[in-house]
Order: sequence, then C-alpha cells, then structure tokens
Amino acid sequence: MREAPRDLLSDLTATDALLSGHFALTSGRHSDTFLLLSRLVAHPTRLVHWLDKLVPAVTAGEAEAVGGPALGAVALAWALAYRVGPPCLALYAEKSADGSMAVRRGFGPLARRRVFLVEDAMSTGGSLLKAREAFEAVGSTVVGVGVLVDRRAPDASFPLPVTSALRLPMVSWLPEACPLCQAGSLPLVHPKQLA
Repeated sequence: MREAPRDLLSDLTATDALLSGHFALTSGRHSDTFLLLSRLVAHPTRLVHWLDKLVPAVTAGEAEAVGGPALGAVALAWALAYRVGPPCLALYAEKSADGSMAVRRGFGPLARRRVFLVEDAMSTGGSLLKAREAFEAVGSTVVGVGVLVDRRAPDASFPLPVTSALRLPMVSWLPEACPLCQAGSLPLVHPKQLA
C-alpha cells in the first residue's frame, strides 16, 4: 500500500476515526478496519483541510451545487459548498421507504443544475449511485464525486470521476468468506450504531 500523506492520517488517528476490529459495512461486506468519519467531521478546523482537496474538482466540473446522501453527507455538502463559495448550493437526497433515495424538502427545483456529489467514505459507491439517481430524477446533471476517503481497491472503477482527499484501500470480504467470522474471535460490530 502506498503511504498516505501524513497529515491526513494523523487527523484520522487524533479524532479516533480509524477503527480496528470486525465490522459490518453499509455495503453488507465485512472488514477489519472501519472509518467512523463522523468523528472527523465533528472537528471543523481539521475537516477544512480535507475539503480543500475536493474544491478543485467541484470548480473544474463547473458544479452549481454540492449534494450527497443523507444523513452522513449533509454536513459535508454544506461545508464543501461553503468552501466553493457563492452561488454554489448545498443539497441532499434522503432514503425512501423502498431503500432508494429521493430529493425532497423542496430541493427539486433547486437541484436542476450541475451537481457534484460528496460522501465521507467510498467502499463500493452504492450510496453515491443511489444519490445520483435521485438527483438525476429531478433534472440534475451529476458532474463528479468527491469523498474524504476512497477505500476501494486500486483497480476499482466507477461510472463518474472520483476525487478523494485520501486514498486508503482497505480489505473487505463477503460475510460468507470473512476470515474474522470463521475465526470467531472478534464480535461483529455495526459501527454506525455506536453511541
């Protein structure tokens, strides 16, 4: 693994956002590492440094809004739009009862513009793809994706350009192939349910 920039890794460590153990990811896969990036986002003075690495991608895509999947990307969309400056808007898509996402709360007319999607971490990109569908359904043109941490394998592909503040590939397994489950030594943790 290529060494990541030291300052970003130290932010993850200092905020206790980088966890080791046995984790169930949102994608359904299991991993021995988890990024609880809400802990990083809680520190605006650290977060600004990360967001500044995404600003050039927003401006290069001539985005007029930053959007993302709720709940995790709401603060990120707002903060990144603020860093880009006027007239950039901050929007978000919410989960629907059927598991898809929708742009609601009167954002529909505001979303009919060029939108740059943002998310805290990317493992498979499933949430970003659902958010893309939601924004395109109300007339948005999605111009790119920005993530704080891209944890995908180096050869992973995605249908949109992806910019990350930090690329930190991490191993994950399907539950039936998880060596941690097979060893039975560590309990499975659902980290987004942590207090």
